[in-house]
Amino acid sequence: MSNEQITESNTPPVETTTETQAPTETKPETPISSTTQETQQTAQSWKDVISEEYRNDPNISKFTEIDALAKSYINATKMIGQDKMIVPNKNFTEDQWEEAYIKMGRPESSEKYSLDFKSDVVPLDEQAIKSFQDQSFKLGLNNEQAKGVLDFYKNNMEAQTQQAKVDAETSQAQAQNLLRQEWGREYDANIAKAKSLATANLSPEVFEMQLSDGSRLGDNIDVIKGFAKIANMMSEDKILSTESENQDRSEDIQTEIDQIMGDKTGPYWNKSHPNHDKIVQQVYTMREMLDGGK
Repeated sequence: MSNEQITESNTPPVETTTETQAPTETKPETPISSTTQETQQTAQSWKDVISEEYRNDPNISKFTEIDALAKSYINATKMIGQDKMIVPNKNFTEDQWEEAYIKMGRPESSEKYSLDFKSDVVPLDEQAIKSFQDQSFKLGLNNEQAKGVLDFYKNNMEAQTQQAKVDAETSQAQAQNLLRQEWGREYDANIAKAKSLATANLSPEVFEMQLSDGSRLGDNIDVIKGFAKIANMMSEDKILSTESENQDRSEDIQTEIDQIMGDKTGPYWNKSHPNHDKIVQQVYTMREMLDGGK
C-alpha cells in the first residue's frame, strides 16, 4: 500500500451541516434626490473649471447655477453705454437735483410742457396755466408726470362741479316742496313777488353765493320767505296808504320808469350791458307796483 493511500485513509471525513445562517440585517440608506445630486455636481463642476482666483470672488461664489451667472452677465452687458444716474437722496445738492431732473426727462423750461388744459367744466386762465407749469418745472416733473397731476386735478374738479350741480338741483326741489306745503295756492304768487323784489334790488351773482350748509342763497327757504314777506308788506302798505299818497307814489314810479326807458343808450335798451337784466326786471317790478296801486 502506498503512502498516499495510507494518508488518505487516516484523514477523518469532514462533516457537512445543513444549517442556514440568518442574513445580516442592514439599515436602509437615506435616498439622495437626483435633482440635488445633479445640482451639487453641476455647481461643483462649472466652478471647478474656473481658476481659484476668480472662483472664490464673492461676485462668483454667490451663484449656485451657471444660468444665474449667465443672466447676470447679460443684464450687466445691456447696461453698458446707457445713461447712469445716482438715486437721489436727502444729501443731494441743488446741482445734483438739477442733473437728476434732466435725466428723468424734465423739459428745458416750463414753457416746453405739452399739456391739455382744456376743460368745459373747469376753465383755467393763462395765469393759472403758467403757475402750474412753473411749479411742475420747479418740482422736476417730466411731461408725463405733469400730465398725470393735471388730469387728476381736472377730473377731481369736474367731479366736484358735477356733484355741486346735483346738490343744487336737489336743494331747489326740496325748497319747492316745503314752500308748496306751507303756502299752498299762494305758492306761485309768493314766488313771483319774492323773485321780482330780489332781482330788482340784487345782482344775479348774489343768489349764487354759497351758504355755510352748502346751499345757494337763491335756494334758501328763509331767504325766499323773507323776500316774499317784504313784497307782501309793501303791497299792504299800498292798500293802507291814502289815495293822495298812492297818486304821488305812482307818479314818482312812472317818472322813474320814463327816465329809464327814455335813455336809449342806457342798460334797459342795451342787451350787452352788464346791468341790462337787472334794469329790465326793475322796470317790470315798478309796473307791477303801479298796477297794484290802482
